[in-house]
Amino acid sequence: MLETLIPLVVNKSLVIVVGFLLEKFWAWVLSDKNIKYASHYLKIQILVLYLDWVLRKTPLKSLPEKAEDHE
Repeated sequence: MLETLIPLVVNKSLVIVVGFLLEKFWAWVLSDKNIKYASHYLKIQILVLYLDWVLRKTPLKSLPEKAEDHE
């Protein structure tokens, strides 16, 4: 009887601890501070992608030519 009781107690304890940790983790992830940081990070990433797209779209002819050194 003790052989079956110990795994059940350990299993139930593990389920309770993991559930508690997941609850705390999601509360931390969904906190206002983390959501604001993620929003700011996403805006910066969109800006960087837009700038990359604009620079790739700009033809090389419209860029000023490099000055050559004559010695």
